[in-house]
Amino acid sequence: MKIKLALAFLLFLLLANSHPSYAATRLEALGRKAVSENPSESGPAIAELRALGPAGLSSLFELYGAEINRHVSNSLALATPEWQRLTAALDAVSQQKDSYLSELYWYTDFGQAKAAARAAGKPILSLRLLGKLNEEFSCANSRFFRTVLYSNANVSQALRERFILHWQSVRPAPRVTIDFGDGRKLERTITGNSIHYVLDADGHVIDALPGLYGPDAFLRALAPAEDVSRRLRAVNAAALLRTLSDYHQAAVQANTANWLEDATRVGGKIPESLLPKSQAKGAPRALDIAPLAMTKSYSEIGILR
Repeated sequence: MKIKLALAFLLFLLLANSHPSYAATRLEALGRKAVSENPSESGPAIAELRALGPAGLSSLFELYGAEINRHVSNSLALATPEWQRLTAALDAVSQQKDSYLSELYWYTDFGQAKAAARAAGKPILSLRLLGKLNEEFSCANSRFFRTVLYSNANVSQALRERFILHWQSVRPAPRVTIDFGDGRKLERTITGNSIHYVLDADGHVIDALPGLYGPDAFLRALAPAEDVSRRLRAVNAAALLRTLSDYHQAAVQANTANWLEDATRVGGKIPESLLPKSQAKGAPRALDIAPLAMTKSYSEIGILR
């Protein structure tokens, strides 16, 4: 099946380069078939659009833009069978649940993501999560990303234009079912974590953004990592390590300074280890340091107390 899709994709590229009108006609035909009631017709069309990469997803948005805009403007409207087939096709091509809100194409094959990053000269934004991004019951963080982060116009545009997107499921998200005893049941995930990695085109980690971010904070956090990724493309291996080390040290110092400023503003207790040396009081106590050496602390901390 994969070989047939690859051959069809190569044939499509050859015809598209020599006959642009054929490409447009072919994409429209695939888009029509992708929402067919007949699975034997929609399945192969969706697979072919998926193999075309972001261009395949964009063609669906161009073809069904009016329907998507109508639903976005009236999200409480009844989900008709036609709309359900359209969203199923969009989610299958993009590999993200509710992708009609974001128009983001996600690679699930890391090798393909790296190849796309090299070709486009862009960094990779790789999401690691519990569950799968294209399913309803992925982890709570990823559901927040889908509804609040990726659906934000500024965030989706930045991700679409400046990054190659990839996600990988680390393990299934735990689920719980609540039975109300009257025939009603509530099923949901109960926990889950996630992290966004900014990677270069070879898959090396530049930075990591764990947990939840609002749209503006997310874009601010991505900007310096994106800048470093551009600088890394022009350096050799030795300079790459120095550049990354300098970037990480500067980030730690900036985050520590920001944390101290926030803690001071709200009156929180500041660990002396984070204070500038001029503000630290005396030498650290053995009792304070002992828990840092986990294997030794069990035998030593009792004596210290």
